[in-house]
Amino acid sequence: MKRILIIGLTLLSIGCSQAVEYDLVIRNVSLFNGYEDQGIVNIAINNDTIATISSEELISQSVIDGSGKYIIPGLVNAHVHVSRREQLKQGYPLGIMYLLNMHTGLEDRELDWKRISRDSSGYSVLYGSGHAATVPGGHPTQFSPEMETINDSSSVEAWLQNRIKNNVDYIKIIRDNHEWMGYPAQPTMSFDTIGKLIGAARHNGLKTVVHANTVHEFIAISKFQPSGFVHMLDYKEDLPIPESYYQAISNSGAFIVTTAGISLKPMEGAPPFMVEWVTKNLLDAEQRAEIISNYYQNDIMIVVGTDAQEGQMDFADDYYLELELYQMAGLSNLEILRAATGNAAKAFGLPIGEIKVGGKATFVLLNASPLEELSNLKKVEQVWKNGKPYDGL
Repeated sequence: MKRILIIGLTLLSIGCSQAVEYDLVIRNVSLFNGYEDQGIVNIAINNDTIATISSEELISQSVIDGSGKYIIPGLVNAHVHVSRREQLKQGYPLGIMYLLNMHTGLEDRELDWKRISRDSSGYSVLYGSGHAATVPGGHPTQFSPEMETINDSSSVEAWLQNRIKNNVDYIKIIRDNHEWMGYPAQPTMSFDTIGKLIGAARHNGLKTVVHANTVHEFIAISKFQPSGFVHMLDYKEDLPIPESYYQAISNSGAFIVTTAGISLKPMEGAPPFMVEWVTKNLLDAEQRAEIISNYYQNDIMIVVGTDAQEGQMDFADDYYLELELYQMAGLSNLEILRAATGNAAKAFGLPIGEIKVGGKATFVLLNASPLEELSNLKKVEQVWKNGKPYDGL
């Protein structure tokens, strides 16, 4: 009996010591996981999933030598308005792998595009809010006149349950009560209703993000502890920015999707009245960079997003304008990469912008380190989605 037991333990020991073999291993590659530089590692992939990340040797019949290469998570554009299916492909070759839609007037279409984007090669993965929360005649009803709004006949709870039925990923709320290029301010949601909606969404386990653009609005809404704001300040009339503004956001725990890169885009060809109005009323790039620097100094999480800006911004090359603005603000390359990847994962609670064991093998293989030089983000060798490289670059 003792001999049988010894033989059994010996066989068990041999079995346990056998090396695990993986479907695919990328060896000796530098890794930024969305939060920190992990140095040189080996990454094992099984099917569509990251199986192991290790400094130890990993075994596979399929091995890719990653020497001199750098892996980062898929970049996140956390504020878009996708109006054409082709837009889901624009940023993919650049490694912009995730798009967060911040309003659609066509929820069925958004649901369909979300399904298509999950597995289709060449498509950035789409998440969405469905209809934004607004009042009759409020922004953005000028673009989506048939959208459901919140009014006396449609309560906050009824409106919220309709978004839940349509499988939204988060709730977007509109507060916009400012004239725009000579057009009078549209009706907008009261702060009391915004507070009720934030509370109801939280009760239902949904994140809330708010469109606001003045100091007064940010401070008033921060008291309700939204998950985040999807614009930064816009108007010169708010200068100088009071310290109470930053304190209110910081105390609320909210993040900011800045959508400010447009301030670096030339206005060549724009009508003279538009150039004059923008120059007179809107914060310029240097002023925005200073505010972004203050966000960072006040521990307010920053997340990258472009917005569509009524067709003036694309979801691909213009993404880098946002990163350039962060450089102007004095953020380190590490902090900028976090804003483009892992910060979005933490902010929205979605499986985006990070590389971890058990997560999808969706990432960008670069030819050089973006931590050393941010422009190396453009040196894309391969884009991987769900464990497969994209051959269309």
